Amino acid sequence: MLELGGQMKRALWEVMLGGSCALLVACGAEEVAGQDAGMTTYAIQVSVPLASDPCGVVTATASVQGPVRDIGPVSLDVTSDAIHGAIMDTPVGRQHQVFVKAYDTRGLEVYSGVSTVDVNEGGAGMGSANIFVYSNPANCPTDGTEGLRLHGSLEAVIVDTSGSTAVLAPHSLR
Repeated sequence: MLELGGQMKRALWEVMLGGSCALLVACGAEEVAGQDAGMTTYAIQVSVPLASDPCGVVTATASVQGPVRDIGPVSLDVTSDAIHGAIMDTPVGRQHQVFVKAYDTRGLEVYSGVSTVDVNEGGAGMGSANIFVYSNPANCPTDGTEGLRLHGSLEAVIVDTSGSTAVLAPHSLR
């Protein structure tokens, strides 16, 4: 009889534990959904002109190593004249290191660069930076020993999450 009581206690404990876990999962999902509705989020926009690119960039990525968390790499859009894109859901913090890499049709890295940018709560203070991406002489041969340098920009922006999709706000954080 004592053994049956122990089994019943164990079964009751498992039911209570399982129910508690189910409640925690349900409450957690509601909390996340509620946060997304009116939450201000930030992104870092990347823009690098390719007007003087002899290396044939067809794909590019960006990643962030930040004071709060790392993000990426994420794909960027490449057109005949520029690399554009955004690193979404960037947390507020100072000195986010942003790495940009560009690749040719063979998948070889032809350019890379790094710069830092701040993302400030509510947009106060600095929110933009220059980024220089340099050619990789092994994969993008150029005249001279220095290689090519492309000048681009990074800009922290507010993301409008009030609609069904995230949209980069037209105004920067500067």
